[in-house]
Amino acid sequence: MFASTPSVLSRASLVLGVIISAASFIALIAILGFYFAGTVPHPGFYWAALWGFPIGFVLMCVYLLINLGRRRAH
Repeated sequence: MFASTPSVLSRASLVLGVIISAASFIALIAILGFYFAGTVPHPGFYWAALWGFPIGFVLMCVYLLINLGRRRAH
């Protein structure tokens, strides 16, 4: 396998990290929308905004570390 082709694990961690971060951002926007509308959002939005950003960031860092390790091996 070439050094430039990502493995399934690294690609999956990148895709999941981006999707989770995007969903967390959408949850944050929804929380702000509910706040300005004067209603209380569902607690799931708070959970998604609180835990989504760190989890997505960690998954994207895993992608970087896997690719860094692969480049050093070659």
